[in-house]
Amino acid sequence: MTASAPAGARITRGHRNLLLVAAVMTCLLVTLGGTVCATESGTGCPDWPGCYGRIIPPPQINSIIEYTHRFVALLTSPLIIAAAVVSWRRTRSLRWVSRPLAVALVFLVAVIIFGALTVLTGLPPVLAAIDLGSALLVLALVVTAATVAWRRHGSPGLPDRLALRTPLARLSSAGLGAVYAVYVSGVLVAGPGSLTRCVGWPLWQILPDDRAGWPQAARLALAALAALLVLALVVQAVRTARDRGLRRTVLYTGLAFLAEVAITALLVWTGTSSALLVLHVLAAVVLWALLVAVTVQAALLAAAGQPGAE
Repeated sequence: MTASAPAGARITRGHRNLLLVAAVMTCLLVTLGGTVCATESGTGCPDWPGCYGRIIPPPQINSIIEYTHRFVALLTSPLIIAAAVVSWRRTRSLRWVSRPLAVALVFLVAVIIFGALTVLTGLPPVLAAIDLGSALLVLALVVTAATVAWRRHGSPGLPDRLALRTPLARLSSAGLGAVYAVYVSGVLVAGPGSLTRCVGWPLWQILPDDRAGWPQAARLALAALAALLVLALVVQAVRTARDRGLRRTVLYTGLAFLAEVAITALLVWTGTSSALLVLHVLAAVVLWALLVAVTVQAALLAAAGQPGAE
């Protein structure tokens, strides 16, 4: 039986839209962070928070990319804070709306500190991996709250819990964990200046600047496993899921994965270009956000015991 919504915990349209905008802006912010890495624009502004001591950056592409990243961060951070405050004040009883945003604030502070240290002193691989992992967790937490709010706005009777009772929910959570490990481990196996350190799938080859040895082979094997899990998720959803919103999100996830595969192939066959590098990062971040949304929806429907979950 579906549990009823807690009293006074109904999600309004404005609240839902605030969380959605925060999720989209966080996705853009993580994409720009990956773009800074892929285009080696981290030194485009060697000081912080200004750029060469000025408010407006010089007319250089790397400086503009780095400063755009900072500007979007300046816009996104207050949005996440506002989403957390509004959710805490209006829907504190809904744990899967208010608490992910509260936790996201902690990781957001860590990302801001790591971002400043990256510019001023640089980060060793372990701290750089923690930086990327924290950024992905911020995005995951904001997307989680936005997804639950979106579903509860249309169906206020959904329970305030997530469950992995169905094969689809378990498969999506396994795929999410594998993709997270693929993205973060890239920083640990990358050499100085290698594209491997930037968020995205491996190019299915070890670049000359990367660290040699078994970690590279292990990451490629992990990426193959993650790819199989994503494909299995799409097939499972097409075969069994009857919830329209869940099916639509899974199909978008499949398209994002195919886009990432196609862009990776182009990078291998034609060589790197700024446009392809940006698209490579964008596809990876969108895939991550969509996988989070799929996992949350599948777990939410599983907790509700709805037949549309499978």
